[in-house]
Amino acid sequence: MKRSDLFFAAFLVPLDFLLIIAAGSAAYFLRFQTFADIRPIYYLIPFSTHFTYVLLFALCALPLFALNGLYSIGHYRIRNEVSKIFMATSTSMMFLIIVIFFSREFFQSRFIVLAGWMLMFLFVLFGRTAARLAKILLFKNRIGTEHIILIGSGKYISKFSDYVSKSILSGYEILDTDSTLSDSLKQKILKFRKENVLNALFVVDPTLSKSELQQIYSFSSHSHIPLYVAADSIGSTHFQLSTLAGMPFIEIRKTPLEGWGRILKRMMDIICASILFILTLPVVFLVAVAIKIESPGPIFYKNERVGHQGKNFFAYKLRSMYIQYCTGKEYDPTGKTFEYELKLAQEKSERKGPVFKVLNDPRRTRVGRFIERFSIDELPQLINVVRGEMSLVGPRPHMPIQVAQYAKRHNQLFHIKPGLTGLAQVEGRSDLDFEDEARLDTYYIEHWSLFLDSIILLKTPFVVLTRKSHV
Repeated sequence: MKRSDLFFAAFLVPLDFLLIIAAGSAAYFLRFQTFADIRPIYYLIPFSTHFTYVLLFALCALPLFALNGLYSIGHYRIRNEVSKIFMATSTSMMFLIIVIFFSREFFQSRFIVLAGWMLMFLFVLFGRTAARLAKILLFKNRIGTEHIILIGSGKYISKFSDYVSKSILSGYEILDTDSTLSDSLKQKILKFRKENVLNALFVVDPTLSKSELQQIYSFSSHSHIPLYVAADSIGSTHFQLSTLAGMPFIEIRKTPLEGWGRILKRMMDIICASILFILTLPVVFLVAVAIKIESPGPIFYKNERVGHQGKNFFAYKLRSMYIQYCTGKEYDPTGKTFEYELKLAQEKSERKGPVFKVLNDPRRTRVGRFIERFSIDELPQLINVVRGEMSLVGPRPHMPIQVAQYAKRHNQLFHIKPGLTGLAQVEGRSDLDFEDEARLDTYYIEHWSLFLDSIILLKTPFVVLTRKSHV
């Protein structure tokens, strides 16, 4: 699913809200100013009172707009959008009339209701038209467009290529085409992906064999590249059906975390992480002072981790070890400290698998043992959450050397952003072996929901306070 589609879908919600308010306000001034001399005013409604009612109406109208499909993610024809706007505004106004009727209040101005209805339809239609024109302008200037590679041959690839080249609103630019996933195409794909210029693969030929489709699916999953497949080519438990160039396509999804779910999760991350960051600042300040008093060196420690779609980032932590034991190029240019860490992992790790946890770690300071015991050292990762490198809930991110030991099946752990906490953390914390952790994280990825996120977030503080520590 294109980021531009997500952005415009999210943008339309506050836009419609403002336009509904503008329509209601315009109807008021039309009645009590423009047409005041034409039709006498027997009862003047204060604008402040009217504006309050308009705000409440706008909040109630947005869900009705959503039910009428006005926030469906994707591209659809203008005439379909006009009919949806008419139905949405009409449904909203009928809702208002019913509320007025059952409230047993005599509404003095039928003109405001009728004018508000017409103005709401025109304002929302104008707003959608302006948004569409803005989208066209951005795509013309190659802003927000996504680069794709097509796999297929014959009439299928020709038809799709013509559609992309002629339709600006498709939002796609074709980087390359091939009849199958050849070795040379694989190299190009990996090169484009490394340069961050490839957004998706499109299989436009539904006649490809099952073995070819399986190979393409496996390659896209391993390379963390979104995959769209022509209908009737492959099945999946998570998919989105769409139509482009008159051809049905299925977007193969690795997780239900798409569309509005993705938008809502990101909004929750930004709001909750920002609030938690402010609330925990006093704790971080006190710990920072304690770290400085106990041992020399920086207060914060950044550690390279592998995140969403296999991209590396630096996770921030409060330093819990003596500075001479911190790993990473910035702290350990010779690599000797890292060798010592591997030795400790072999001798004292309490976990099986590529991810280790050193039992009674001798490298930690006294302050470090305390803040690790209660996960206080991870509070700076709220910054990673706000920046979009992590989420509040998701699989825990691991170091590149640990990820290098993953089996191929573990690559699905990168289908979503890593989290500050996760299902594996609330079910077993660091006591779980890696395979058990991966199994729980995979379940979370395949069954994501905002409700599941809420349960994990609520359970996290209790797990942190009651767990046993071996650091």
